Amino acid sequence: MNDIHKIERLAAASWPSYIQKRLGQWLLRANFGVTKRANSVWTSAEMPEGDFREEAEHFYKSLGLPVCFHISNATPKGLDAALADSGYEKADECFQMTALCRDIMNHTEENSSFTYKWEHEPSSVWIDEFIRLEGFSQERHQGYTNIFKRMPPCKTFFTMYDQGSLTALGTVSVIDGYGGLSNIVVAEEHRGKGAGTQVIRLLTDWAINNGAECMFLQVMKENLAAVSLYKKIGFSPISEHHYRIKR
Repeated sequence: MNDIHKIERLAAASWPSYIQKRLGQWLLRANFGVTKRANSVWTSAEMPEGDFREEAEHFYKSLGLPVCFHISNATPKGLDAALADSGYEKADECFQMTALCRDIMNHTEENSSFTYKWEHEPSSVWIDEFIRLEGFSQERHQGYTNIFKRMPPCKTFFTMYDQGSLTALGTVSVIDGYGGLSNIVVAEEHRGKGAGTQVIRLLTDWAINNGAECMFLQVMKENLAAVSLYKKIGFSPISEHHYRIKR
């Protein structure tokens, strides 16, 4: 389960950008500036030949985007230090976490007080609610629409309610026996009541029914509450990543 390179490939495939261009085995990704993951150079493979930095800088500048590199434990050694020396600033330190599906199910219990619905493709309302719960700008709507449309075909967009009140949202897509969790957000007034755990349990159950044996997710290191919850229900960090950005 702990093949970091494989998880990095699956994570990239589960969050596809509107524009993706090969740079050797790396990937130049752009999505109108919506999420760093979708607007950064994926570097979890061998170093490309030639002047990769010049090519990346030209690519992002031509799109009016900051030049951004995604740096993981699978990134070639020395790249992070070289970018730092060239004035690239470090941002958004994250964990990549994995868990066996059976461990998640064993660490959680079903809570029948919630009701929920599933959508194969997210409605415009689902995207609006996600943006609202995250406190993002409505200008991000099209960017998320682009990502969600291009996600792997085995996916679901989940909404959970408590007595008719919108409680939480979440997404899972399954590739090669792995379920990738994303967009998990609980409405502020419903936090601390087990809703987050229930979302993960239900999405994991859906993933199992669609061929997954393991789950993975990415979480900001500074989000201590989420990291603690994920560890409690069976996840553990297998790698870390951050970004290097030229403003």
